[in-house]
Amino acid sequence: MIKGEFKLIESIKERIDRAQKFSEKIYGIGDDCAVYKISDNRFGLFSTDISIENVHFDLSYTSLFNAGYRSMAANISDIYAMGGKPVLALVSIGIPQNITPQMIDELYDGLLACAVKHGTFIAGGDTSKSSELIINISIYGETSAPVYRKGAKPGDRIYLTGNTGLSKLGLEILNSKSASGSFRNSTLKHLQPEPRGDLTEIILKNYIPTSMIDISDGLLIDLGHICEMNSCGFKLYEEKIPVHDELKKFCSDKKISLTDYSLYSGEEYELLFTSEKYITDDERITYIGGITPRGYTLVIDNAETEIKINGYDHFK
Repeated sequence: MIKGEFKLIESIKERIDRAQKFSEKIYGIGDDCAVYKISDNRFGLFSTDISIENVHFDLSYTSLFNAGYRSMAANISDIYAMGGKPVLALVSIGIPQNITPQMIDELYDGLLACAVKHGTFIAGGDTSKSSELIINISIYGETSAPVYRKGAKPGDRIYLTGNTGLSKLGLEILNSKSASGSFRNSTLKHLQPEPRGDLTEIILKNYIPTSMIDISDGLLIDLGHICEMNSCGFKLYEEKIPVHDELKKFCSDKKISLTDYSLYSGEEYELLFTSEKYITDDERITYIGGITPRGYTLVIDNAETEIKINGYDHFK
């Protein structure tokens, strides 16, 4: 029995490392993308991501357009998380018997809408019959200097683009069949998440990030990946973590904790990064804490609380 996604990935990585000779031109498993050094100041970025019906999306409330859009967004976001620009994608789909050619057209409309918006060329792929709809995308991008998860160190500041929590709320609203019109921002964030390529160049130029990751599993668990990679800890300030007004109202009305959403919401695709620089004048990017030598701490009303790393895991 598989006990956890990240233990499984580590086991696979160890097996691959034993079988293959190290290449100084290739950076493999352990980041948002694999990296290949093409030449000085030119690096190829490679990633792949799978979306499976009833695991990653539910067609009872997700249109095929949105299933395509969010699948492409997840892949493009990995390229941005490495400080790169997406170039091309290969799309393979497993097709159930109930899917018609017109439905495939709708799916590709969503894939193309996201790809074209972010300058990504769909260059090919594969098709097969399957029991559920499966969308698997492999993506290629380039950068002059990759930003890895490894590189953060004590004293670095932690920054977040946008805000987190809406995707988790949007999923709950859609699952509950509630009046989704009252939560338009939340449901849109879940159905059509937008990769943050609009901020990548600003982050690289102004902040010179020491590490970076996109939030796919949740702010807390993805920050934990950075800290584990660098053998360090973090201190987060609850009051500094930005929260959308829609989520604030929902949590206030329900009298529930905002941090349950802001810390644990996956599929946000905001960028989380560390930097030596202290910058507070960009409202799109927020300083939320700092890297420490050890321990995971959340500060609430000036009181420090040890916090356990938790987030989405496919096998739990």
